[in-house]
Amino acid sequence: MRTVLVWSLLGLQLIALSQAPAKVDPLAQEGYILPPDAIKEAVLAPWWRNVTPGNYSPDGAYYVVLERDGLPPLASLGKPHLNLAGLDIDTGAKRARSMTTRNAKGLKVVAIAGGTAQDIPAPEGARVTDPSWSPDSREVAFLALFPNRTEAWVFRLGDKAAHRVTAEPLLATASTGIDWVDGHRLALVLAPNIPAPLLPGIATSPRVAVSDPKKAQLRTYASLLGNPTDANLLDYYTTGQLALVDVTTGKSQSVGKPAMITAVDPSPDGKYFRVTLMERPFSYLYPLNSFPQREVLWDDKGEQKVELRKRGLLTSEDERPKPTDRRAVAWRPDGRGLAYLQLESSDPKDASKKPRDQVMLWRPPFGPNDTQVVWSSSDRIASAQYSSDASLLFLRQTIDGKNRLSLVRPLTADRPVALVEAKPDDEAVNLLTKPARAGTAVRVSPDGTSVFVAGTTYAKDPMQQAPRPFIDRMSLVDGKRTRIFESQANVYESATALDDAVDTLVVTRQSPSMVPNSYLVSLGNKSERKITDNQDYSPDLTQARREWVSITRADGIKFWAKVTVPKDYKEGTRLPAFFWFYPSEFTGQDAYDRGRKTFNKNLFNGMSPANKTALIRLGYALVEPDSPIIGPNERKNDTYVSDLRNDLSAIIDELDRRGFIDRQRLAIGGHSYGAFSTANAMVGTPFFKAGIAGDGNYNRSLTPFGFQTESRQLWEGREMYLSMSPILYVDQITGALLMYHGLEDQNVGTTPINSERMFAALQANGKPAALYMYPYEDHGQIAQETILDQWARWVAWLDKWLKK
Repeated sequence: MRTVLVWSLLGLQLIALSQAPAKVDPLAQEGYILPPDAIKEAVLAPWWRNVTPGNYSPDGAYYVVLERDGLPPLASLGKPHLNLAGLDIDTGAKRARSMTTRNAKGLKVVAIAGGTAQDIPAPEGARVTDPSWSPDSREVAFLALFPNRTEAWVFRLGDKAAHRVTAEPLLATASTGIDWVDGHRLALVLAPNIPAPLLPGIATSPRVAVSDPKKAQLRTYASLLGNPTDANLLDYYTTGQLALVDVTTGKSQSVGKPAMITAVDPSPDGKYFRVTLMERPFSYLYPLNSFPQREVLWDDKGEQKVELRKRGLLTSEDERPKPTDRRAVAWRPDGRGLAYLQLESSDPKDASKKPRDQVMLWRPPFGPNDTQVVWSSSDRIASAQYSSDASLLFLRQTIDGKNRLSLVRPLTADRPVALVEAKPDDEAVNLLTKPARAGTAVRVSPDGTSVFVAGTTYAKDPMQQAPRPFIDRMSLVDGKRTRIFESQANVYESATALDDAVDTLVVTRQSPSMVPNSYLVSLGNKSERKITDNQDYSPDLTQARREWVSITRADGIKFWAKVTVPKDYKEGTRLPAFFWFYPSEFTGQDAYDRGRKTFNKNLFNGMSPANKTALIRLGYALVEPDSPIIGPNERKNDTYVSDLRNDLSAIIDELDRRGFIDRQRLAIGGHSYGAFSTANAMVGTPFFKAGIAGDGNYNRSLTPFGFQTESRQLWEGREMYLSMSPILYVDQITGALLMYHGLEDQNVGTTPINSERMFAALQANGKPAALYMYPYEDHGQIAQETILDQWARWVAWLDKWLKK
């Protein structure tokens, strides 16, 4: 009878609706919905058409860009996939799921000098990923992403189309790179023809966890392995066959046996391979990057020549490397072998003798007697870089409290030359490098007398003077520097060198009123030519009025808030305002000010699909404040609640005084830690009528081993953890809270149950709330349907609570 009554009432409601259609409430509507046209246009604006040159050919004559086509569709996220111990896998195509959801429709190769471009369309039915240049700059290799397989393809400059390298599909799950070997072969990890593990229809075991006698802080990782079936699936989806494939003939040579390969680094001649292998036993308590690993050196037959590194399960009690372990192992750019750093062993006969740090060369065939000391120093060597022929060696060390860059000529008896000596707070510089036979090498001038360093000059007051990137020519004789490029003061310019003389640069230039575009600049001729034609697709948003407002808190702490209003904003008009924020911890005013040092007032205000600036089209002011939480390192968050309240109070008072906002119509929002802080703001202050919180944690006891920069465990700071957990105080919340969450959130500490329990708590206390859980989405949502739907809900929520 009860069922009949329900259906009868429902029938009457349907009749009434058919007679007088009611407006559907977008907040309660199921399905994916659309926001107002003004917002939809901002979300779908084709900013992806704009390009910044990069991925230059080794000879500097070309660059290649991905031809994108906007936000990924929900269907690409919804393909069958597994997340095993943090490795997200497209199971149908046997590749990293990120490659399926983030890719491009094709490639474009651009000749820098002439500006001519050649399109490389994706193979029919496929998408493509970032390409890799051949050493001779004549070919680009890329992965073709078909719905059920991944293939290696190569395009030769001048050809009409790319061609498939091998019919054998790749395994692109744990190792996703394309490595060129000796100019005509690729090192690839192929998918072996092995059967998938059988999945039991009925569980074969309960989930088992037994503690270890050693202490271990288990962070709240997502998607850990849960049973032997998970472990077998991970084994299957990461076991690949290393192979050398000729890009012309397609001939494939297997190297070794199938193994769980996570990284491959071939020698320039293709005779040896550094291979990183994941090994069992796996863990149910830690993610994949903590599983046992071995790094080995194979020859081209797959025979192991040496074990370079081995580690067991990496727990919170990290395995400490031995002082004499090899460090910074890499192929030397001249191709002669492996370079690495190593502290020499202590002399058992003379304990007073200090071991020296050494730059080493390990030559083939990599036996125990094939090592050579290239240079040694009584001071620790932080890094070593070579010129392309390895005749010049550049060392970074900290000596007597100063950061030193030195030049060593290993083939001579010359003493080292100190090129740079700087205090820790001085501007840092980096040597310009270029592609080499292996990795990169320091770029040396054609006459062999100079190298080049790049850095950025920061002003004392970044609100008055923006950072200015520069390039200096530096003498190898005495380290004397001559500035050859510096960004203009009224724009922001970054430069990439294309030649060893560093005479030809690609300079990308932008300002708040100038969309970033790139120019081919000749320093010698003092000429430039524009090589990109990027557009401003939302000028009302990028050129809106933005004002940085100085805020002083009640305790004297000073910080900044950015306010964005329409360009035609009339002074004194009080607008409903949306705050979007993300608090950060600092030890004091000085630490906050140091963090502001890199602020760049000359950047263009580019838009993204989720950029909240779009709200100004609907009559809102956007407020993006800093929110400093001040405390000593060991007790950073003891004042979180009061600092958050005082930050927001000071911001609102100042913006109210200036006439920007209507303090009776305020909302606040944030993502992740910003979402957590949004809920706290609505619990701890009376200022906000509404809130929007995404992918948040609302119960700090679920992250008991620390969070953000807070290092105390729950048991060491119990009161702090509890006072910062808004779910414990939802009865005090003063506004309406909308939450959204990706159903497959993989971020540490923000599992979706946080939002589900917070919503239940709000419902139990009679507080207005809404919750939207998005299928297939991670910690940051990316599907076009998802983002449009989010905007529709956000706008409806703000309009309901701030404009009614």
